[in-house]
Amino acid sequence: MNDSAIRISGNIIWGIFKAILMSVITYAELLASFRKGLRNGNWRKRNFMDKALFRASLWYAKHRGSIVNTALVEKLLGIVERLKETKGMRIFKRGLKKAVELLEKSEEGVFTWAPQLKYWLKDPDYIFWLGTVR
Repeated sequence: MNDSAIRISGNIIWGIFKAILMSVITYAELLASFRKGLRNGNWRKRNFMDKALFRASLWYAKHRGSIVNTALVEKLLGIVERLKETKGMRIFKRGLKKAVELLEKSEEGVFTWAPQLKYWLKDPDYIFWLGTVR
């Protein structure tokens, strides 16, 4: 995995963090997320209630202005995060979960006879590879 994928993931997370701090979502942000979700196929994976909430919020933001309700913004940011998720991000998350499990389960004895494993578990390329292995 290259640095650009990590940078893109970081930018998405920073955008979500910034939106939580500001607690405002505009129509343009919702529309961009909706289009991205349609393009990458994540829109069809969402359940009916998520879609309904998102569509209603999209309409409200277009006709009434930006959304400022904190609880609604948090729910919408969760949906936006799932809409913008890519295959690479899902693989990396799965690999990171496995790497954390390996670090927690492994004893110090493992690192004495395989010291390189500790460094591999911190390498983004290895973490990505862990995500691809079932």
